[in-house]
Amino acid sequence: MVRRRLPEWEHLKDSAATVPDAEIERIGASFAPPPYASLPGDDTGFRAAVADHRAFANWVKRNVFPHRVPGYAVVTLSLKKTGVPPGDATSDQMDAIADLADHYSFGELRVSHEQNLIFPDVRQSALQTLWSELKDLGLATPNIGLLTDIVCCPGGDFCSLANAKSIPIAEAIQRRFDDLDYLHDLGELDINISGCMNACGHHHVGHIGVLGVDKSGEEWYQVSIGGTQGEHAALGKVIGPSFAAHEMPDVIARLLDVYVARRFADERFVDTARRLGVEPFKEHVYAATH
Repeated sequence: MVRRRLPEWEHLKDSAATVPDAEIERIGASFAPPPYASLPGDDTGFRAAVADHRAFANWVKRNVFPHRVPGYAVVTLSLKKTGVPPGDATSDQMDAIADLADHYSFGELRVSHEQNLIFPDVRQSALQTLWSELKDLGLATPNIGLLTDIVCCPGGDFCSLANAKSIPIAEAIQRRFDDLDYLHDLGELDINISGCMNACGHHHVGHIGVLGVDKSGEEWYQVSIGGTQGEHAALGKVIGPSFAAHEMPDVIARLLDVYVARRFADERFVDTARRLGVEPFKEHVYAATH
């Protein structure tokens, strides 16, 4: 791939497609950084709150990320509370979120492709207060990057292209795995659900991917494992024949049985799946379902 790119770059780099440095600077001037305060890199009050409050500490561990500016943090608002369609927010929640963005994040709010919301510039000293307000809004579930942080397309409930419903599958999985201690023990795990081959839920790159299919007018679900996004992107491999909707929580549970039994210390599900291959997972899942 690199060998292919280099000749193409040589062909393009001085062509009309080249963007001059002056143009880059002009565009960049429209995206000036906010007026950050000069703060210590590690707020002592914030660290004390983390040490004293387990629930707050869990939220910080999963939903708060480092910032390049000392004294600030990036906060992800989870839209994956159990019992709510993944990525959904009410109009009242959005009104409140807009007010919080004004108060805590220079009026800026971002949307992630994982179907969550992000405050990109929050002072460390304000994190505990923000967390308390997000809890009251139902937006502080500490599950970013965990099993219940499911990416899910609208599916057959809302999309005319879908072969099958997606949201009920996501909700059934979330209800089955609603123990936060268990989720944290499992570690990073991406589940992506698409209602058809158009793959709006990016099921191909889920650690566990679920694809809705039509079989003689009935809704079934094909499962793949081992996909991932990012620098080392890979497509998941289908484990076998598709499943009925009511089987899906049990299918996920049996995939996790293999992972928990055979993982190395601190090994993610996707890494275990790649190391072992599809067969051990396939054997365990289909031994119980067929």
